[in-house]
Amino acid sequence: MVCSRFALRLLARADASGTREALVGDVLEEISCGRSRWWLYQQLIGLYGFTLAAHARHHARLTPSVVALALGAVLLGGASIASVSSVLEAWLGFYLVAGTLSLFAHMASRAQVNARL
Repeated sequence: MVCSRFALRLLARADASGTREALVGDVLEEISCGRSRWWLYQQLIGLYGFTLAAHARHHARLTPSVVALALGAVLLGGASIASVSSVLEAWLGFYLVAGTLSLFAHMASRAQVNARL
């Protein structure tokens, strides 16, 4: 069997922590089809990423350092799945769109402040 005891424990813990049963079930089904350990550990990282994001969305306060750590984790996770060039391309596209939206939002808020004066 490709799956180690450690991976099974992580899957059980992910299921107990509120991860959707369908996700855990899909991973278990793929394990039974003979997926590799590398694939399994990538899926576990993804499962725990979803669980962490859901937990953070409900309980954590967003600060710049938390956002920076989350974005760094996303970049590292993306680099483990895809090539570095495609991860950087996607990141730069996201940065361009987010920066443009932020600029327009800032300009709109400044216009509102100036209109009040």
